[in-house]
Amino acid sequence: MILSLGDDSYITWSELESRTGAVVKREAGDAPLTDFSLLVLSNVSYASLPEGVRDGLRGYLEQGGAMLITGGKQSYGSGGYAGTELADLLPLRPSRDDWLPHPFGPTLILQPGHPILKGIEIPTMAFFNELDLNGGAVEIAQYRKASKAGIVGGRDPGGGQIQGGGRRPMPLIAERRSDAGTILAVALDLTLTGEWKDRGRFAQNCVKYLLQQSRIVPPQKRSNLHRGAPSTCCGT
Repeated sequence: MILSLGDDSYITWSELESRTGAVVKREAGDAPLTDFSLLVLSNVSYASLPEGVRDGLRGYLEQGGAMLITGGKQSYGSGGYAGTELADLLPLRPSRDDWLPHPFGPTLILQPGHPILKGIEIPTMAFFNELDLNGGAVEIAQYRKASKAGIVGGRDPGGGQIQGGGRRPMPLIAERRSDAGTILAVALDLTLTGEWKDRGRFAQNCVKYLLQQSRIVPPQKRSNLHRGAPSTCCGT
């Protein structure tokens, strides 16, 4: 099962369900997080997360869970993630209100062989959260936008303003493994990338990749394993 919270309109779940056999839920109900192979947080504030999700994230990852986080006005620092346990776990670390306007700029691919980028072309981007790379994270893609002024010392231009009128590079996509779990963080608000022709394929690539990485055993399989195990009761 997949637990998807927030605005996930960028994913065609019916198509993904038919391809993967996964079942998508919008509410956890009484089910523990470990009933879900994948947790998706799409532009959702920290305060609006169910208490069981907030309190169970570290344990979920320790048991091999997988998470996909996307950006927006209600995500990362702008969504109240800064200073929380979630911020410490993420590949992209929020520290402040970070949903800011940007000029359209090219996307630099740093891990072209990554499975989530298979068959994908990423165009210029402008709608994303300004975030820092967390320790232990692997940066997959990066925003770069040069200003008209030159960069002091010939450094490459990128995102945020630096001395000389240039802009520092800012991460757009990063991955981090925490204990046995996997987190994929996307700084983009994917609901605002409707003109990106590969958006749907990218979203499905992300979900399928994380389902493959997840070590969570679905409840039905756990029950089957339990029923199939030899009993040790009463010497039988």
